[in-house]
Amino acid sequence: MKILLVGGTGLIGTSLKKELLNKGYEVHILSRRKSEDSKTFLWNNHEDYIDLKAFKGVSGIINLTGANIAEGRWTNKRKEVLYDSRILSTRLLFETIKKNKIELSFFINSSATGYYGTKKSAQIFKENDVSGSDFLAKLCVDWEKEALRFNELNIRTVIIRTGIVLTKSQGALEKMKLPIKFGILPIFGNGKHIFSWIHIDDLISIFINSITNKNFIGTYNAVAPINNTYLEFNNKIAEVLQKKVIPIKTPTFILSLVFGELAETLTNGNKINAEKLTNEGFNFKYKDLDSALSSLLSKKK
Repeated sequence: MKILLVGGTGLIGTSLKKELLNKGYEVHILSRRKSEDSKTFLWNNHEDYIDLKAFKGVSGIINLTGANIAEGRWTNKRKEVLYDSRILSTRLLFETIKKNKIELSFFINSSATGYYGTKKSAQIFKENDVSGSDFLAKLCVDWEKEALRFNELNIRTVIIRTGIVLTKSQGALEKMKLPIKFGILPIFGNGKHIFSWIHIDDLISIFINSITNKNFIGTYNAVAPINNTYLEFNNKIAEVLQKKVIPIKTPTFILSLVFGELAETLTNGNKINAEKLTNEGFNFKYKDLDSALSSLLSKKK
């Protein structure tokens, strides 16, 4: 089976491409830069251009495109980049496929648990709950609306709302473990906000399942079954690394000065329900922090 992977050079895309190839899939990549690779094709959402050869023989699309949410302060210009890299790109994919009558079996789109907003709530959010009202929530809502248009073409559509993705290198875990290695445990806000996470291996398995299991339809929360607070997460990193740490609290107003509106995302989080995935038969390999962090931080790995 041949799959078009959009956003194949990012943190998730790199791992997903590797696993797809390991499982015998042929993978086409869309890139904004010209490449000598015969399976990498040029596109540009600002110019409404996609090399149509990218779709030749493709059975489905996995769309991971989007600029890094946590990279830099959310200025108006940065927000525009975050928005356009998701909404305009997904819209271009839809309009190109519709116009050229390209037949697909599935369209799988990434999203985020930020859909539910940063406003603190005692609620445990399920996929059919209402969205939040902050920037990240609105970004996810508009992105998902574009993805759901593929239903109009009778294409099986799946949306994966991911939490914080844990990987061995790069990403959030790499940044969080660095100060802990030097004996410092930074606490954002009061540290009691929920930190919804998922191990990269489980996330990749969810995407693979979305390809092979035709019962996968609609939206799924892709987070570990057990919700943890930010402080629990950091303390567990210190425990696994066998480091004694000194807690240093960073007041919210300082975070706001540094990160702007992004600080709301760093200091707030809600509980997320992952039962829809497990009810669909998905089995998490890493259900708790002990197993997840041990696999990623162990010196034997």
